[in-house]
Amino acid sequence: MTSVTAAKRLFTLAFAALVVVGAFTASASGRAAGVHFIGGNSRVVQGNDATVTVAVKPSGARCSLAVRYKSGARQPGLPIVRAIASHATWTWQVPSKMQPGPARVTASCAGAGRATKRLTIIGQIIPPKIQVVKTGWSTRPYPFGGAGVSYGIILANESTKRDALDVNVLVNFVMSDNRLIGSATSHVGDIAAGTQHALGGEVGFPGSAPIARLEVVVKIGHTGPATHTKPGVSAVRVLPSVSEPQWSGSVEGEIQNDSASLTLRSVELSTVVLDADGNIIGGGSGFGVSSLPPSARMFFKIGNGMRPIPYSKVASALVSVVPTYLHSP
Repeated sequence: MTSVTAAKRLFTLAFAALVVVGAFTASASGRAAGVHFIGGNSRVVQGNDATVTVAVKPSGARCSLAVRYKSGARQPGLPIVRAIASHATWTWQVPSKMQPGPARVTASCAGAGRATKRLTIIGQIIPPKIQVVKTGWSTRPYPFGGAGVSYGIILANESTKRDALDVNVLVNFVMSDNRLIGSATSHVGDIAAGTQHALGGEVGFPGSAPIARLEVVVKIGHTGPATHTKPGVSAVRVLPSVSEPQWSGSVEGEIQNDSASLTLRSVELSTVVLDADGNIIGGGSGFGVSSLPPSARMFFKIGNGMRPIPYSKVASALVSVVPTYLHSP
């Protein structure tokens, strides 16, 4: 074999190898490009439906979908679908308790290849739920006729992320035969996330008030992000009535504007009075208006609701404040 012949043979082999490699590369590239995501969610909230769509070439290929969440769990029950008109689509419900974070979504189609995308799972916003923690009341027959009832309720916002706003509270006074003898309504502007709210008031009756229990219905108007700017309350005390010292007269104390920059314009005040065992024996409400600058304090006094509470049973009081600032916190 001459050197020229050998060179031609080597060139032929090299060219054939290049053709094979080029064909393999083109084939692999074609498979990778044969499947790609063209629609669907990039973010989805826990418990909601997610949808993804892929374009597939060639059409008619059988495709499967795999979803792997941040925790390592996989989405069950995803079907194998056939690409129709070069498209394949899946819809599934993300488990409500699935760990938030990035999920990996992979579509694989026979003879076409596979594609992967990222899907972000967002933590569900849990709406506030108001729990009635405790109720109680005191009844006082008046010498001039009729009776007064002072009542108190402790409400708890079980959500840690959402405030309950524009809350309406209906209190039914129920007799031992389960019939109502009266009702009262109250409005609370804001029950902050993860807090308890002391709500009290007074109702008058023309005759006796044989109350066996309180029935409480709470309706939340709307919700908002958790607020962390609240005035401080201190030096709380219950004082007897000046004219009737055997009965309670007022709940008094101090409010501090703990905001570093906001001026306190007004406050909704409500209180629940407790006996030595922590039982609710009544409550009341009030309102304060003052332009209170940051770090300043002011006196408050709640008189409404105190008259029916025997002062000899009083041990302490809880006070809740709903503030309004000149600028939103």
